[in-house]
Amino acid sequence: MMQSWFSVAGLILVSAGLVSCTGETRGQAPSALPSGVSLPSGSKPVRPEDEASQAALAAYELYWQISEQAGRAPREKDWRPELAKAMADPALTDYVNEVANLASVPAHTVGRYRRAPKVTSVSLGEPPRVVVTDCLDATDEHLVSDKAGEPGRNLDNPDQPRRYEFEAQVVRYPNPDRWLVQQVQPRLEKPC
Repeated sequence: MMQSWFSVAGLILVSAGLVSCTGETRGQAPSALPSGVSLPSGSKPVRPEDEASQAALAAYELYWQISEQAGRAPREKDWRPELAKAMADPALTDYVNEVANLASVPAHTVGRYRRAPKVTSVSLGEPPRVVVTDCLDATDEHLVSDKAGEPGRNLDNPDQPRRYEFEAQVVRYPNPDRWLVQQVQPRLEKPC
């Protein structure tokens, strides 16, 4: 009898431990932050500006992940639905057109940009907007040909700088609640 009481007590403790590990109990709403973004632990409340910055940086990272995939394989599929997970117009339509241009050349990108994004402005007005300023280093990223007879030929523009500032405006959209890159501005005249 005593052994079964210890078993039941052990199960109760394990169940309570699991509830406390998840941080959620019944009736508690899940976090509205995008996946991959966590709030710091501790009793200090997170400022709305910091929460907006974290969410915008997560959206900006998703923007780069998907746009680099599209650049590496522009003829693979219709990239608009995938790109729409991280972008809104006008950035969305501009990049869809860029991918279509790559496919028509035909060409694709290889390598990756090195980046150093930082939040330079936060506005909590309606809609909330965060400006991310990045330093793009295209030293290891190249445009290569897919034309018959010249696959892999480097098509980089020799007059374009390989390091420059890049600004993105990331905006919070309400339905569904998410942050999307709305505008991008490469600043080729501003080396970094």
